[in-house]
Amino acid sequence: MTEPLYCVNHPNVETYLRCNKCGRPICIKCAVLTPVGYRCKDCVHAQQKVFYADFRPVHYLIAAAVTLPLALVAGWLIPSLGWYALILGPLAGVGIAEVVRWAIRRRRGPYTWLVVCGCIVVGALPKLLFSLLIFAGSMVDLTAAGYHIASGLMELLWDVIYLVAAVGTAYARLRPGRRV
Repeated sequence: MTEPLYCVNHPNVETYLRCNKCGRPICIKCAVLTPVGYRCKDCVHAQQKVFYADFRPVHYLIAAAVTLPLALVAGWLIPSLGWYALILGPLAGVGIAEVVRWAIRRRRGPYTWLVVCGCIVVGALPKLLFSLLIFAGSMVDLTAAGYHIASGLMELLWDVIYLVAAVGTAYARLRPGRRV
């Protein structure tokens, strides 16, 4: 059997493991599992920089310009459909994320998810504020208070359900890769 090697980052740790890209000896603490084997953190960082190489700040503007109109339409219509918001909210989030990916030609930016999720929230705000006004108005009119308060709360509930579902699925679709 060969002599044990010592980790380049931890000189007191014996190892038999090498990075499959550069060949340096690494211990299990320094090893990062990739689809092609274990690599050192330096090689993983170098590979991750390639993902964002052709992404420019104008792509954030494109993402916002595409997301905002879609989010305004979806944020107004989907919560109004009641129970269907449970199904259509995640579909809207994925749909918006995919349209944005198409618009920026599948380029990856470290904060694209933040721009898209922020625009979805901004797009849902008009309907959310309108529902809040309906709820506040129902509190003033006490002739049929029970019915109006319940309907106002349901409007708010569907708005929040849509918002959580759409933002969650858009984030899941656009989230950045695991960084080391």
